[in-house]
Amino acid sequence: MAWALTYKIGCAVKRCDFGTVIVCRYRPRGNIDKAQIYIVGPVCAACKASCMNALCPAPN
Repeated sequence: MAWALTYKIGCAVKRCDFGTVIVCRYRPRGNIDKAQIYIVGPVCAACKASCMNALCPAPN
């Protein structure tokens, strides 16, 4: 799913006769072999400019 460096997400839902299909795309992608899911350290330590609600804002 979304990992530490993921900052874009888009999802779609489609209802079909046989059920519901949900698809999400993440950028940059996660689930990379031997990569860390999260970054250990103080909250907002990796933010380049500011910190909002204990999260780094997404780049423009």
